[in-house]
Amino acid sequence: MSESNQYLMKKVIIQIGVVFGIITAIISTKCSSDETSDTTSELVIPNIIKTESQLRDEAYKADPIYGNIRNLEDYWLAFKTIGETQYGYDFGDQEVNIFTDLTIASSDSNRDDAAGIAHGSCKEGIIDIAINADYWAEYSFNRKLILMWHELGHDVLDAAHINGERAIMNTPLPDEYDLNVFKKEEADLFNGKDLVFFDCDDPYFN
Repeated sequence: MSESNQYLMKKVIIQIGVVFGIITAIISTKCSSDETSDTTSELVIPNIIKTESQLRDEAYKADPIYGNIRNLEDYWLAFKTIGETQYGYDFGDQEVNIFTDLTIASSDSNRDDAAGIAHGSCKEGIIDIAINADYWAEYSFNRKLILMWHELGHDVLDAAHINGERAIMNTPLPDEYDLNVFKKEEADLFNGKDLVFFDCDDPYFN
């Protein structure tokens, strides 16, 4: 084969190689693009199913008063606001001490398994409530609200335990309420419906 023919042959081979390389690059890019497209199309947004308790909490937190509760003292401020603006109470100034404790047993009680204890019953101007920290950590927002209204009922309204189907002052502590049921029980509490009150002349409270 002449040198001229050899040169032409080499040139053709080089050109074929360049074309082949271009085709390979195009195919590779397309495959990569297809893979990305497939991956994107397979993204699945999880369907989050909320529990009944979570749905209740959302309803409570949408309330203009309950929704402002952030810490323990805020429960008292919400209770005070509702009592004074909706039911005609004048709670005046209070020395507020609401705290969590791992064993809320008082000096004269073995009730360290209770969810809460009101130490300020029949003491004017003093709110002194201990909340069981273990229970508190497990409670939903609406159950915390029931517990705090129960203890504030003892401490501020001097209300004793009663036996009622869904009453806030019932013992043991009632289960969770839907918001509309809680509002009714709250009204009964502030209106004193079916309540039994402590005898504040009893030496136990002094």
